[in-house]
Amino acid sequence: MSSESGKRPRFVVLTGFGVLVGVIALAAGLLVPLLPFVDDGESADHREVLQRAEDFAVTYNTYDVAEKDEYQERMKDLLTEDYFGEFKRITDAVFSALDSKEQSSGDARVLASAIDTVDGDDAVALVAVNASISTSEDDAAVQRRFRWKVTFAKEGGEWLVSQFEQVVPVDAELGEPGEEGGLVPDMEGESPQGENQSEEGQ
Repeated sequence: MSSESGKRPRFVVLTGFGVLVGVIALAAGLLVPLLPFVDDGESADHREVLQRAEDFAVTYNTYDVAEKDEYQERMKDLLTEDYFGEFKRITDAVFSALDSKEQSSGDARVLASAIDTVDGDDAVALVAVNASISTSEDDAAVQRRFRWKVTFAKEGGEWLVSQFEQVVPVDAELGEPGEEGGLVPDMEGESPQGENQSEEGQ
């Protein structure tokens, strides 16, 4: 992890797109750099939220488009009932679009996680994860790095994901959200896998 600048990068969270942006970013393998995290709590709730955030990141970034039902079943245990309905609808569409590419994601590894807030039955955590994206068009898997802001609701004594968003560094040269070459690929076109994206280590 580099500390050349001596300053923390500025970050902005993509809002207004919800699970759709998350799923598209996952499918496109968008690369985002890691910033250091600091755990700000040791309570039982803090530890449980962190563990659930890490479980979410690994599960979310481990899939094969040919095994959509199995993937959705694994994700179901991590999401609220309402949010799972939205997640299922989006993944049904996105995975169908990617089926011909035989895309998969695996070797997910959590790099860091941190608590943003824990307030009663609501919590927010940040998690960074590496995953290897493979398609029928690639000779070898390509490693991508993702950062997620994960919102939780405590239901029946269990912390469940009620929303998640991709966290994007302001200084990353990825274009403006929603613009061509930016962070929201056109669902009607090709997912820009590896294009117009910063490579890790740059």
